[in-house]
Amino acid sequence: MTESQISTIKKYLNEAEDRSYIFDWDDNILFMPTKIKMDKNEGGNWVPIDVSTEKYAEIRTSPEYRLRNNKPSVAFEDFQLTNSFLSDTVEAISNKSYAPSFEKFKESLVHGSKFAINTARGHTPETLKRGVKTFIDLVLSDEEEEMMVNSVRKNIPQHITSHEQLKTDTLNNDQIIDLYLEEFGEYYPVSSEEFGKRFGLDTLGNAANPEHAKKVAIEHFTQKVLRNVQKLVDSGHYTKVSVGFSDDDIRNVRASEEFIQNELIHMYPEIHFVVYDTSEGGNKKMVIEKK
Repeated sequence: MTESQISTIKKYLNEAEDRSYIFDWDDNILFMPTKIKMDKNEGGNWVPIDVSTEKYAEIRTSPEYRLRNNKPSVAFEDFQLTNSFLSDTVEAISNKSYAPSFEKFKESLVHGSKFAINTARGHTPETLKRGVKTFIDLVLSDEEEEMMVNSVRKNIPQHITSHEQLKTDTLNNDQIIDLYLEEFGEYYPVSSEEFGKRFGLDTLGNAANPEHAKKVAIEHFTQKVLRNVQKLVDSGHYTKVSVGFSDDDIRNVRASEEFIQNELIHMYPEIHFVVYDTSEGGNKKMVIEKK
């Protein structure tokens, strides 16, 4: 790690700000090789094709395309299997198929920040957690992983009341990382059965139209963030609490931006919201403030 990188991380750690992040996975953190099964209208006939998630974000509302046989369970079957997700994650990292929020996600892990994965996939939350663990194992250098572990050791007593008496120096690095992924991470696969049961929603079709379910996840994560740091804000330990949301689908970005602007900033005036739009391959940052 360069001196510049170390200086940046030290500066971040000394800031009186608690930062948390919500990340979409596909085409935002990684360009995954997983394909969506669709049909394309060619001269009145529906012809089966497979498309990438990046392509799907462009065409999902086009009348010239439909999900395979109009069945979400068929179209998104590869987005529900554990082994497919893990093997596709390994393949994407091996091929350096890094999406616009790759570095921001990596940075949040190195700093031991609270984070959420908010995806239209239908895997179990445990599968998403295993995907993040795979990311840590394959992407972080030994120095970065050591920095991450040190950050987590520092942050756990401040944020997790159930572990206030836990002496983290008795845990090895693997145990610290497992604790971090369990306590500081949230996993929202919004088209999964588990997500539907957790939030009382009908998740059928969420993979095709995830906007509402993703807003439910954003509000839940925001509540958790504020609940965990409220006493630190009240005591003056933190002067600012921020939650960043990052997505590559412009419909999700716009829906989330509107939801934050119209509702969340009024419900949680203590929190500073930032939206990262990665729909055009960049990382457009929008700060949403209460007027």
